Amino acid sequence: MRKSRQETEVTRKHIVQSASEAFRKNGIAETGLKDLMQGAGLATQGGFYKHFGSKEQLVTEAISLSIAEIMERMETSVAGASPGEAVERLVTTYLSPIRRDRVSDACPFSALGSELRRTDAATREVTAAGLKDFIALIAKVIKDVPPKVARKRATAIVSAMVGGVILSRIVDDSSWSDSILKDTSEFILRG
Repeated sequence: MRKSRQETEVTRKHIVQSASEAFRKNGIAETGLKDLMQGAGLATQGGFYKHFGSKEQLVTEAISLSIAEIMERMETSVAGASPGEAVERLVTTYLSPIRRDRVSDACPFSALGSELRRTDAATREVTAAGLKDFIALIAKVIKDVPPKVARKRATAIVSAMVGGVILSRIVDDSSWSDSILKDTSEFILRG
């Protein structure tokens, strides 16, 4: 029995969401089509090509979705905040133990950073655009400096936040991991 267009679109969105989580949790290279389809609750990988032309196409869409999710989370964190509070909220939201521990819905920059450079041009383009948007969001809430200075600070802040989360995931001691998040947050906010 054929699925309706609406059912097909729902299935496709479900595959993209499931892939987005799987890629962040396990990595792009380590996640095969069989894993992706099973993760989406589909019995076989045969239906994959009804929705996508290639794994690379799915990677691009999944990364785009994960960037949209982190941007929404960050924008929500500053809603209604005063200029002084906004940067602190962004930093503490990003550099939190929950964001470190929940890798499957974490920021793709910290979950897949080194792997994203090995993706195809379309995925790198989506990633670069998302990074620009993330930097712009932070630059927008940095007040009392010229826009060019705010952008430079925002670039450094994003770099420190992403690096802080990556390093906090690497260490095998929970106290040290928490300390990396806290120390990075304090360093950013003092600067």
